[in-house]
Amino acid sequence: MNKELSFLEKSILATIVYYDIFDYPLTGFEIFKYLINPLHVIGQLEDINKTEFEPMNNISLSGVLKSLDGENIQKFISQKNGFYFLKEKKWLYRKRIERQKIAAERWKKVKKVLKFIQIIPFVQMVAVCNSLAIDNSKRDADIDFFIIARKKRIWLTRFMVTSVVWLIGQWRHKNRISGKICLSFYITDEFLNLKPLTIKPYDIYLANWIHQLRPVYGEEKIYEEFIFENQWVKDYLLNFGKIGNSYYPGFKQNKTLILIRKILEKILGGWIGNLKEAIFRFFQKKKISRKTVPHDISTAVVVSDKVLKFHENDKREYFQEEFIKRLKNTLTIDNNYNKC
Repeated sequence: MNKELSFLEKSILATIVYYDIFDYPLTGFEIFKYLINPLHVIGQLEDINKTEFEPMNNISLSGVLKSLDGENIQKFISQKNGFYFLKEKKWLYRKRIERQKIAAERWKKVKKVLKFIQIIPFVQMVAVCNSLAIDNSKRDADIDFFIIARKKRIWLTRFMVTSVVWLIGQWRHKNRISGKICLSFYITDEFLNLKPLTIKPYDIYLANWIHQLRPVYGEEKIYEEFIFENQWVKDYLLNFGKIGNSYYPGFKQNKTLILIRKILEKILGGWIGNLKEAIFRFFQKKKISRKTVPHDISTAVVVSDKVLKFHENDKREYFQEEFIKRLKNTLTIDNNYNKC
């Protein structure tokens, strides 16, 4: 990048540029939390000599805040009321406040839906992902759930979760999108490492997606295991694993419903559950095969006994290309960039 910029300053700028794609200004703490490894980014640019670029150790929050006030960074960014954004984009501050208000209403709905989901057996964890996870909800956006199911029960779990969410009128389907629950990503507790789902050779979006996940239901140890299994994200995000996301407050499990869930798990844990799993696998696969169309990204849609991922509108390649383009434009990168 600019020869006057330090490793930390490059990291800060890369982070602000990435979130600029989503019209999302960041606080100083959020920049520290989501710090992008610029060395990994540089690896995606042409004619870069990595050996001339050495990272820092033990980056601190105070170090990030100090750099944000430095002259080098101030050439590229502005701030308002503690929110940092690229120059000439002060309007993003107002947009973030507006979207936070929308998100506050969406979180109320999440808690209502969880009251019903807690009775469903084999749901190990539910996390909110995408825009709502960082309180950046648009008015016409849905609410995305990421669900971890017990191994050998993913098809049964998907059927029951979809049925319950549909019965309470909150299932995102066809043109019913705004504020509805999108159930397009399930994994089992034996497939916690999502690295096989990355796009090659670089997946900045999935790395941030994992770091942003907001767990809302389940045991804390499941989320901790999930973070542990995805330590590869550290290649992209310097502070991944150091700063986790606590379970969203305000949701209290109902002891009676939890007891019913445990009884159902016992009943469906043996041959009866195996039979139902096989039946639901057969019919769901048959329905999926009729609807699925080929995608340029091989991991956009994944259908297996360990992963059910339905992201037909997978835009990871776009976000990757847009990130690199904006980073180059921001820093006026040219062919002499590797001389810094």
